[in-house]
Amino acid sequence: MSSLAISKKTPRSHGNTSGVPQDSSDSIQASNGPLIPTVWCLLTAGTGTGYIQAATSPKDIIIVVDISGSMKGLKLTIAKHTINTILDTLGENDFVNVIAYTDYVRYVEPCFRGTLVQADLDNREHFKLLVNELHVKGEGKVKKAMKESFKVLNEASANGKGSLCNQAIMLITDGAMEDFQEVFEEFNWPEKKVRVFTYLIGRDMTFSNNVKWIACNNKGYYTHINTLADVQENVMEYLHVLSRPMVIDHDHDIIWTEAYMDTVLPNTKELFNTMAHSLLLMTSVAMPVFSKKKETLSHGILLGVVGTDVPLVEVMKLAPRYKLGAHGYAFLITNNGYILAHPDLRPLYKDEKKRLKPKPNYNSVDLSEAEWEDTEENLRTSMVKGETGTLTLDVRASVDKGKRPLFLKNDYFYTVIDDTPFSFGMVLTRGHGEYIFFGNVSVEEGLHDLNQPDLSIAEDWTYCETDIDPDHRKLTQMQAVLKYLTGKDPDLECDEVLLQQLLFDTVVTAPMEAYWTAMMMDAAGIDPGIETAFLGTRSGLLRVTRYAGSERRVAKKFLTASDKKNLFTVDHFPVWYRMAAENPPGKFLFYVPTDEDSKGGKYVIAVTGVTVTSGPRTALAGELLECKCH
Repeated sequence: MSSLAISKKTPRSHGNTSGVPQDSSDSIQASNGPLIPTVWCLLTAGTGTGYIQAATSPKDIIIVVDISGSMKGLKLTIAKHTINTILDTLGENDFVNVIAYTDYVRYVEPCFRGTLVQADLDNREHFKLLVNELHVKGEGKVKKAMKESFKVLNEASANGKGSLCNQAIMLITDGAMEDFQEVFEEFNWPEKKVRVFTYLIGRDMTFSNNVKWIACNNKGYYTHINTLADVQENVMEYLHVLSRPMVIDHDHDIIWTEAYMDTVLPNTKELFNTMAHSLLLMTSVAMPVFSKKKETLSHGILLGVVGTDVPLVEVMKLAPRYKLGAHGYAFLITNNGYILAHPDLRPLYKDEKKRLKPKPNYNSVDLSEAEWEDTEENLRTSMVKGETGTLTLDVRASVDKGKRPLFLKNDYFYTVIDDTPFSFGMVLTRGHGEYIFFGNVSVEEGLHDLNQPDLSIAEDWTYCETDIDPDHRKLTQMQAVLKYLTGKDPDLECDEVLLQQLLFDTVVTAPMEAYWTAMMMDAAGIDPGIETAFLGTRSGLLRVTRYAGSERRVAKKFLTASDKKNLFTVDHFPVWYRMAAENPPGKFLFYVPTDEDSKGGKYVIAVTGVTVTSGPRTALAGELLECKCH
């Protein structure tokens, strides 16, 4: 019947409870299907984060801009645009500062005086705001600014700060300057450890030889920016210069970028209802492509960058919901402590027109902002250092958008992901989420009960991979499961452990339909006002029966596809499931949904847990619920 290896028919009551593995390497098993899409693109030039980071190594950059009187008008506008463009080429692994000069040195941000700061999104945007406020005055004397820049870079290198890699000064000026050679003799020659890139602003070429001499004698690059339209192309030239040592040394490092927001596919209508649904957090993996021709090898020619985008939701599928329990979850951070994926990360907001848009700092949210009970930052520090270990914390969690508190004891498991700057964390909650209940039934028996109209499964979960083969993309998860179990599509790749649990839950809960129907037929069997009864299990199965027609129901919205808080999703078990898990099984907990959920009338949800005990171990098998109007 099927290639699913779970099958000899067994009694419906057979099963066992087993502890969730406490070794993170056992608990984090990859789901079937590739993590990274197989579509790779070669970019021969670009301004994207993936291209820029793959084309160069980490770098320390000091941007030095002339704001003397000769830079007034269009020159200053071009200079500001040049600074902003340079800032856009930097990423989390780079360090930066911006110095403006006339006859004295001025840090655009006095708080950053004499140091380098990480070029994350917040700092880059902060610099842009300050640069926009610059005004011209006085006489330009570059010597002091260059001395200050060399001192900052030399101190960073000597003290083990900054990127500990490339160092460069970006000099933006119209060329009017005094003698400057002695600065380089004192600070940069003969080693020339700091490259100097010069940008001559404006139409006047009188001082072009001075500006060109500085770049050529400090392993940099000279460019002339005449108009605003010239800025983008000319700024990008410095990347090719910094990439040359990588080419000559055959250095092919693979890089992973910081998180960014993008659409998943060019044509999203096949997979998503709206563009908002296709707007996901992504990361890119990329590496440089060099010319290996013997006649050009010494020139260090960068042909381009090859890479692909990876939706972070695909990475999180490596820790499926059913393995982590009602309150368990997984998360990813960068080596800078920024969250890549976390159930409490909410990167989108609705504007005044109710359109979903990324928040300004969506990719620079620190782990300490989500795991705030880590007050001594032991978890954050260990993960940033790329360590592997465990940690236990007493936490105050919440459900239903922070309206309902839970007091939990969480075990954190964390480890670095090899060959990436990322660390993976997994959280298991002690108590009802500590054990998983396993049972066996035959495929034939499960298929019979799986086709019942009162049953549905978690469409957000990956029972079977439907993204690999284009022919599978229009299948729902239920359709894919049925095709796989009946052997109609042997090419489908499915999670056999999850299917085993689903089939067992399906067979064991099958009598509920007859029980609910018998109660409906018995006039004394249902309390007045009860509209819906339903049951959910850890495998994402949901059985629902309605005691009132749609025209009579008050809770019309509850458990519809748009009500994600009450359905099994990639990030969370439903609200009602999590609440029932922390209350004594057999005793109903009553709660009133928020006004937003209960528009059109008020109703009460009653929930209770269903557990199975074997010796000292108790596993949460499912949740029983009732929906009753006031």
